[in-house]
Amino acid sequence: MSRTMSRTAFGLAAISLGLGYSLSTTAVWADTVDGTSATYSYTCTDQDDSTLTETMDINVWVGAQPEAEVGQEVQFQVEPDNYNYYMYTSGGEVTEGTLTAEVQLGGEAAPSSTASAEIDAAGPFGENNEETFDETALTGTFTPTAPGEITVAPGNITIYVNQSMGPSTTVCVPDVTTDALATVTVTGEAAPTEAPTDSATDPGAEAPPSTGVAEEGGQTMIVIAAVVGGVILIGAIAMIGLLVYFMRRS
Repeated sequence: MSRTMSRTAFGLAAISLGLGYSLSTTAVWADTVDGTSATYSYTCTDQDDSTLTETMDINVWVGAQPEAEVGQEVQFQVEPDNYNYYMYTSGGEVTEGTLTAEVQLGGEAAPSSTASAEIDAAGPFGENNEETFDETALTGTFTPTAPGEITVAPGNITIYVNQSMGPSTTVCVPDVTTDALATVTVTGEAAPTEAPTDSATDPGAEAPPSTGVAEEGGQTMIVIAAVVGGVILIGAIAMIGLLVYFMRRS
């Protein structure tokens, strides 16, 4: 069975994920997380065959703690809805799956450009391959290291499923720049950064002790110099003695 021909985009012989998230639904951590939802155009592509691609509108809810301190973990939540993924049409039962959703972090206090949340399927997909992802459990954290604002926007969505025919991975990427759906205000002092030290350039560093070889070499040179000097001195004395002798003879 051809891998390419075995797959098809959803809407034909496809599986659609999502729990029908409504704007009136109370989000997880409603007492500590503020956020909103928006719909964006995404392009979803099979990672084993880039010719299998489909553009679709995906609704994403993003929430985060509205306030935090420097060094404190910030919790965020992301709930994608009405997204699709590729799989083998006759590949057998889906035995496992993983859903990963990224958020894009911005602002002067953002500790990184992205953060991600990941969940596994709650159980086997069954004979009809009905997904068992619980999108409301897609939560993650990031830790700010400086005060200021952090914006949180939807990012890539990755769906991995495994069948008897093999695994399939679909990555959905937003076609436009997504908006900040949550904002975190961070207070406190910026975390200190430790500058690397270089002992080689430290003016206060002590010079390494001289090795015995160098010292012995120096002593050897002194002895040789003394011997050579002694030979020269003896030769000079002998020459003076001969000169005195010949002068007396004359």
